[in-house]
Amino acid sequence: MPAATIGRLSFDPSSLVLFDGGEIVTLAPLPARILAELVLAGGNVVPGAKLREALWNDAPIEERNLNQQIYVLRKALRRDPRVCVENVPRRGYRLVVAPEPGVAKPYLLPRRLALAAGALALAALLAGAPRSRLDTPMVSRDLTLADYYAASEGPHHLDRAASAYRDAIESDPFEAAGFGGLAMVDAKEALAVVGRRRTVEFETARRYAGSALRLDPEDSNALTALGIVASVDDRRPDVAQRVFDAAVASDPTAESPRVWRAKFRLSVGDFKAAGCDLRTLSHDVPTSGYALGSLGEWLVLDRDYPGASSVLSEALDLGNHPGFTRYWLARSYYWRGLEPQALTLANQVLALYPGEPSALALRLRIEVKLGDMRAAQADFRRIEGIRDPRQVDPIALASADVAMGRRAQALDALQRYVVAGAPDLDALARMRTDPDFDTLRSGFNSPVML
Repeated sequence: MPAATIGRLSFDPSSLVLFDGGEIVTLAPLPARILAELVLAGGNVVPGAKLREALWNDAPIEERNLNQQIYVLRKALRRDPRVCVENVPRRGYRLVVAPEPGVAKPYLLPRRLALAAGALALAALLAGAPRSRLDTPMVSRDLTLADYYAASEGPHHLDRAASAYRDAIESDPFEAAGFGGLAMVDAKEALAVVGRRRTVEFETARRYAGSALRLDPEDSNALTALGIVASVDDRRPDVAQRVFDAAVASDPTAESPRVWRAKFRLSVGDFKAAGCDLRTLSHDVPTSGYALGSLGEWLVLDRDYPGASSVLSEALDLGNHPGFTRYWLARSYYWRGLEPQALTLANQVLALYPGEPSALALRLRIEVKLGDMRAAQADFRRIEGIRDPRQVDPIALASADVAMGRRAQALDALQRYVVAGAPDLDALARMRTDPDFDTLRSGFNSPVML
């Protein structure tokens, strides 16, 4: 479906991406889906019940949850002061675009006109696109869209990123950033699988990284991907350190290289250096929910739970990575003794990602602390019953085992995980530093005693 025009902004209801000219406006999945419903309504009122159904199906969600998502959407739309989401009392919401001087109609263009305008603009863009990246809006837009998807969360985001990177390469076969982006996609895909498939994904990442670096020896995505491969597949932390350092040096303010170097530093026990990376990143890009969320995760691992709550709440307001941020905010509340707030957030994560093992394990821990052992047992059976290789999570299972008093079983699960060579950087970092596993270690920031 072509993009719809919203004042000076444009929105693609199919990919749920909001643009301000050639720039992607950061918008979390739930506010984006609300915007899609409002755009498709063509200026008509959309009942709140319909929006809740579109976001959460039949899940029992409080009204304030919808209000929070509307608030985040309104913040994103402030880029054009003429655009707003209007609350129509007792009826619902509608999208309003105030007229420019001399324009009579105050509302969003009718859907057919908006879609036709988007189609004409896209056709004009395609017709006149030259080959050089600097003069090729489509290549730049493909790369911007791909970077946005690659840094997002949720189902199929890496598939969408890979498709956009391939589009950029097809338009310009000498575009290093397209190959570097594909290298990062395959490196991330490799971390989510095990066995032969992981080996294949890592080899593909190496190949794409090599293509990128032949075109641009300082491509930060390619260097970051090679750092992941060196640390997880090759098990060469010395090589990984050099490559991650080169990736950060090539683009010091970019999120991906610094976040992945921080993950690597946590995995090898360099806890303070990881925190320095994440503090620097949150300072360089203070409007990035992902940067703040990553810092909040580190603060939880550092046992600074009030500080983590503050940072993660700010990250949540920015709208990035709503599942990731809510999960770590819930953990900060749990360790502060704020179980009801933690439980609410854990349920919100599970509404976004049903059956997600880490969220189930967190909810189980909260239920145990609240004394609701019947609910805890039910969640434990759900975690144990996961058979999909893409969802099996030994870290979540071990956390649940610890909460249920099964220390020996937790240790055994982690031992098997390590012996199989399956842990990624996040898993290694959590085994070293996560408060969930304090009873399995000889001390903070120590490997699990195997």
